[in-house]
Amino acid sequence: MCGFCDIVNVDEPPLFTDDEVESYLYGIYIGLITIDKLNVASYTKVAEKLTSGVYKGFGKMLMSVDYTTPDYKMLVDLRENVYIFSGAKEYQQVRHLSSLLTNEKGVKTFNEFKKEALAVHKDYNVNYLRAEYENAIVTSRSASMWIDIEKDKGLYPQLQYQTVGDARVRPEHARLDGIIRPVGDVFWREYFPPNGWGPCRCTVIQTVGGVETPKENIPKFTKKEVPDIFRFNAGIERIVFSEKHPYFKVEPRDIDLAKRNFNLPKP
Repeated sequence: MCGFCDIVNVDEPPLFTDDEVESYLYGIYIGLITIDKLNVASYTKVAEKLTSGVYKGFGKMLMSVDYTTPDYKMLVDLRENVYIFSGAKEYQQVRHLSSLLTNEKGVKTFNEFKKEALAVHKDYNVNYLRAEYENAIVTSRSASMWIDIEKDKGLYPQLQYQTVGDARVRPEHARLDGIIRPVGDVFWREYFPPNGWGPCRCTVIQTVGGVETPKENIPKFTKKEVPDIFRFNAGIERIVFSEKHPYFKVEPRDIDLAKRNFNLPKP
């Protein structure tokens, strides 16, 4: 377990059973599951998993907070974003799997398709999902922290970027360590942690009377160093996953479908 972010780094049971995966892949093979008819059960399972990460990171569940509080309003928005993200993920997964149905000889047999499709399904629902779940935890924690920052900014008008300070800190994040800027500064809209996969273990501390870092001393980063999908403030934008995430890049013909969350139900 990471003592800083409380994420347990152990292999959890798969989200989907072998029978569920087999049924899902067969549904794609026979045309029961398509881009226009995404699988609600698969989508819901992923969305619920990511929502549990939101609650873990935020430190509260939606049903446990008063609906008149900022916490409730924030959790509603974070949860909706997670469901929209899960819909886009399901869309991309079905697109990817559907592309494996044929080869130069025509339509593959189910066993041929399944051999390749199992690896793709594992990527989306084990490897990618693990990183997405970890990101849901740290990003929701960030959103919760922002609520407190806004509440206390009269007493603590500045924020200081802080890394863990160990050998695992990424060089680009180390360059941000110690930067002090006002709470309302544009810097925090772009570089409020987390700033990367992994998960990012950076945080901020509230302060008063610190020497502000001149704007000209704030480093500039390439998209490789700090990807666009992390350049947002979860507490301000009230999201877990940015619209710049590749899952949200749909085919032109599917733009209207995406606007309807791919005909998938939201909570």
